[in-house]
Amino acid sequence: MSQTTLFVCSLCGFSEKERSRNGTSGGQHLIQQLQHELDSRNLQNAVNLQPLRCMAGCSQPCSVSVAAPNKLTFVLSGVSPTESAADLSEFCQQYTDSADGRVPYRDRPAPIRKATAFVLPPLPQNS
Repeated sequence: MSQTTLFVCSLCGFSEKERSRNGTSGGQHLIQQLQHELDSRNLQNAVNLQPLRCMAGCSQPCSVSVAAPNKLTFVLSGVSPTESAADLSEFCQQYTDSADGRVPYRDRPAPIRKATAFVLPPLPQNS
């Protein structure tokens, strides 16, 4: 099983107008919540939570991507920094358990279905 990487923009705000609360950005808040959720699902060794400084989606915080070698890559936009950690963690479990990253649309948590902006194919293998 290849390790899943969960990229989260640490600079995203809570909304387009509310960048931070008490000095913490929406993205950083989501990252903190995700660490707890991934630990509670025993995914800390299967999912590498990787904060990024910018994912260029500032108009619809928060931006998130889920990727792994030889699997589809999911790009999510408009992920709630206060309400999405459990759903993202569940999706990471589904994604990690799949052989090729294909998680049937109907099986994904509803907020993940709504936030899915792009699904990209795996990178081609060098021959």
